[in-house]
Amino acid sequence: MLPNQGSQFDYQELAQSLVDEIKARGQWHRAVSIDLETKIEKKTDFLTGERLLGIGMARRVGNSVETRMLRLKDESEDAEIELLYEAAHYLAPVRPLLLLGYNIAGYDYPLLSMKLKWHDDLLRSRAPVGEKPHFPREYWGLKDALTRAFVLDMMHPLRFALAEHDNTTPKYKSLSDVVMHARFSKAALMRRKQLAAGDSTENKGKVIYDMWKNRDPNFERYLEGDVHDVLLLAEELFGVVKA
Repeated sequence: MLPNQGSQFDYQELAQSLVDEIKARGQWHRAVSIDLETKIEKKTDFLTGERLLGIGMARRVGNSVETRMLRLKDESEDAEIELLYEAAHYLAPVRPLLLLGYNIAGYDYPLLSMKLKWHDDLLRSRAPVGEKPHFPREYWGLKDALTRAFVLDMMHPLRFALAEHDNTTPKYKSLSDVVMHARFSKAALMRRKQLAAGDSTENKGKVIYDMWKNRDPNFERYLEGDVHDVLLLAEELFGVVKA
């Protein structure tokens, strides 16, 4: 039998239904906004296993937004594993139902999945011959969050929301443009994108890397701005009532 070809259930309705269900069950605190900062030196570096420099996370807890910023200690494999484990320590007790991000489906989520596979291979390679590798609790905590939570990429509902506001054709926009748009002028956003301004992908990547390398506190501030603002944009767009 062919499916019902009547009124079409679209992506926006699906996203709204998911958010509404999480809200209705009093579980919005388990919606986590996540963002990665990575070492990008040229355009071809994207999704090539590039080094993670930082992981930012934000979620609503009561009337406040709780943020957690994690910075890579040094450019070693063990430091990157430690960074992933720190993220796991935060995510595991939360048990995210929803992972939010801006272009999270196009970059952050696939890169985290890639890193999880890389870590899996590394643990297996380090195991003594004839012995099974040991996967620590942090590994499973991160795997659980990545493979069981739903992913909502805010880039798409936001581009349609802005097109509706401006009465134009939907177009992909940078998060910098979104947070400065008149549609969200009254939202309590941090708007910190200017902290890593660059006139090209390479220049912006260098600014972020230099902030990390020089232990510039603006590295964490920039990361916090992104995850905080994406969470608030989701709440604004989908009508999440704060507790």
